[in-house]
Amino acid sequence: MRCKKFVTVLLAAVLSALILSSCGGASSGAKILESGEKLLVIEATATGGSLEDAMNALKEAGELDFGGSESEYGFYLTSVNGYEADSSANEYWAVYTSLGEYDGVEYSNPEYGTFDYNGTSCASASYGISGLVAVEGEIYVLTVESY
Repeated sequence: MRCKKFVTVLLAAVLSALILSSCGGASSGAKILESGEKLLVIEATATGGSLEDAMNALKEAGELDFGGSESEYGFYLTSVNGYEADSSANEYWAVYTSLGEYDGVEYSNPEYGTFDYNGTSCASASYGISGLVAVEGEIYVLTVESY
């Protein structure tokens, strides 16, 4: 009888640990690889949803802060971790990704610029953060640029 109780308690503990670990930081579907004043690099740890969804999960977890506004084209990113792009200096938050084609859709185009991150070549995203799909293992670079 004691052995049966022990096994039941042990199984409950293992199940609890599995449930809690699946609800931890990995649930955001992304992790921050680098964060600076004018640079944010994110790696998707799961496939599904958009980059904006992953960023919102990181924001809810207290790992990221960003702002902007909704527009007819999706979310317009204006600030990341306290740095607001200076429109009077023609600054904006550019988005690059290692994601090329996925499910028949081209999500980036190197003709509009590239960004190398630790040996990974990222091309200018063809979509903003709300239209850019999050794909496990892909890199997403947000950096301040000016035109």
